[in-house]
Amino acid sequence: MPLTYISGDPLLTKQQTLAIGYNARARTETTPLAMELRQRYPTAFVGCHKQIQRGRLSIGGVWLWRESVPLLAFMIVRESSVGATRPRHVDAAALRIVRDYQLEGISSLAIAPLGREEEAASIREALDLLLPQSALPVIVYEHYLPGVAAE
Repeated sequence: MPLTYISGDPLLTKQQTLAIGYNARARTETTPLAMELRQRYPTAFVGCHKQIQRGRLSIGGVWLWRESVPLLAFMIVRESSVGATRPRHVDAAALRIVRDYQLEGISSLAIAPLGREEEAASIREALDLLLPQSALPVIVYEHYLPGVAAE
């Protein structure tokens, strides 16, 4: 299924699951979207941090928090909170989503911006490689516009 690229506020998505980019050290990230997510879902971030500390989640992995609407899928695509989003890590996380979305009960997915503006082209390439091969409907937010519902 082809990916749909949009701009808007991922927190207003109507998709069942929202995937967010996160780091392998579970350190606080300071982008406006990351700060808003952390404020809304503090328990989800604590849960993800515990998974990382226990060695159950590492770079390229995906961890699903089911206690929210939308569900949150933490995509571990950076080594640290200030590190770059690597296409190979996005590839690995996308592969896990394509492989496991039915098993996990994911029926639709929105992906929040995964990296910085200068990384957008390589991130898009990585997402375009695997996700369109699945039947999972996927919306990718290219730009975070707080409070703006995407069409």
